Parts: sequence; structure tokens; C-alpha cells
Amino acid sequence: MSFLMIESFQNILRYGVLGRKENETSGEIFMVRKTSSSYYITTGNFVSNDNIAPMREKLERVNSLDAEDLKKLFLETLQNKKISQQGGAGLGFMEMVRKTKEKLDFDFVEISPERSFFYFQLRLKDREDDNSPSIGIQQAKELKQIMETNKKIIAMKGDFNRSAVNPILSMAQNNIESNSLKTQKTIYHVLVEMLQNIAKHADIDSLGRHIGLFSLGYDEGIFAMSATNGIQKDKCEKLENYINSLNSKSKEELDEYYKNVLRNGHDDESIFSGLGLIDIARDSIEKIDFDFQETENNIINFTLSAKV
Repeated sequence: MSFLMIESFQNILRYGVLGRKENETSGEIFMVRKTSSSYYITTGNFVSNDNIAPMREKLERVNSLDAEDLKKLFLETLQNKKISQQGGAGLGFMEMVRKTKEKLDFDFVEISPERSFFYFQLRLKDREDDNSPSIGIQQAKELKQIMETNKKIIAMKGDFNRSAVNPILSMAQNNIESNSLKTQKTIYHVLVEMLQNIAKHADIDSLGRHIGLFSLGYDEGIFAMSATNGIQKDKCEKLENYINSLNSKSKEELDEYYKNVLRNGHDDESIFSGLGLIDIARDSIEKIDFDFQETENNIINFTLSAKV
């Protein structure tokens, strides 16, 4: 997986034209998805239309070869040192097919007479004997469209342990650096509290994971963050009343309440340990938005949203 992810990033650098123009709504993408039987790595980036023909030729040639012929081509390319200005004459594509034992899934979607959007997807089976059908690249296109429609720039679903949270923070930090230092600190602060809320309070599944969903969106100078995790049903009423009480307070009242909790703690530490929700309420430009949705196994999905 590590090798394939690095190669996928390098493909963007080799073939991509980074940055979008004013009339282009789409942007570069990187997705990793896990099904019950496979991992999928998907990238999307702009390419010059002049480069599509040689790229397509490399991709189709690699896809047409069996394992033995692909190995011969790989060795011949290395020995002949057929290295182009854009990389390794398709060596990366060859290695991807050799590692995954799967065909490369790709598509070019024309954006303008000069540029197109290049979708590229790899499948790595979790079990070699798995014969389930592959998820086509069309689903990745649809996910990208959903994110664009909802102005999302980061979305993650999975186990929110420390090793998973740190990369999210790094990605978010790179996406907010164009703002003032004060704004950056505020966004980052709320972001950390949101992620910690999942890590601390999410209902733990049978594998010991804190499963949650997090998204970061941006639209007209406003960052919108949303976090969803499962909680026990008997905690919902207290949590709802607590958030409503925070939403009823002014900024000055929230500041005073913050100081009081800092000195004396919460009345019910079993539900509201720490200052996270108060911090989010103080930093958010709007009232905290929240929702409860019941699942089939009697766990409630609690969604918390804030804007900065």
C-alpha cells in the first residue's frame, strides 16, 4: 500500500498540471478506500491535452500484457534507460500492475481545449483468492462530485486513533495556510477539538476502534467542520440539553462559563469531561449544529457541526 500510494502521488507530479484555473470547479483529488476484500487508491489531476496520447499509449500497453511480458518490458526499459523528461517511460505504471496483479483503471475527461482531468485508480486485493468484481472508477467520479457540490475539501471515515488523526491535521493545515495566523489558529483549534471528540466519545466497536466520520469544507471564506460518531442512546438527552444551553449563551457568557468549568469542573464529568464543546461554541461564528440518528443496533449517530 505504501509503495502504491507513493507511486500514485508521483504520477501527479510526473504528468500533472498543478493548480486549477478560475473557470474550473474541480481540483486535484486523492482517495483511499477499503471494502471487505480490497483497497482502492484513486487520484485525479489536471493534465495537458498534448500529453494524453502518450499517456494513454503507456497505460493501454501495460494493461494489454500478461505477467511474463510485462516483466520483460520492465527489464528492457531499465536496461535501455528509456527515461523521459516526465519520469520513467511508464516504469511506474508497470510496477503498479506487477504489484497489484490488476489492470489500471483510468479515464480522461476534457475540461477545456488545453486541459483534461485524469482519473487513475488502483485495486489491491486483501486476499489473492478474492474474485469479487472491482469497483469501477465511475464511483470515484461520483464521490468527487458529491464533495464538490457540498464544498468539501477533506473527508474521512474510519478509526480515529492517534495515527489516523495526525495526517488529517497535516492535510487541514496545508489547506488553511493562506488565511491569517489568527484565523489559522482558530480553525486548527476547532479542528483538534472535533477530532478529539470522536476519539474520546465514539462508541467502540468489536475490534476496539473509535469509528467516526469527519469532513472539512470551505466556501466563501468560511470553513465548515463536521464530525459524526456513535454514542449510547441513554447519553443523547443530556448531550442535547448541554449543547442547547451552550447555544443559548452569548460570547461573553461562554467565556465566563469556560472559566468556571476550568476552575470547578463539570457537574457531570461522565458525559462532559474537558472543555471541548465550550471551546467549539466560543470559536464558532454560528451556533453549534447537531443531530442524532438512530441505527439498527441501537447506537445513535451523533453529528456535530461548526463554522469558523
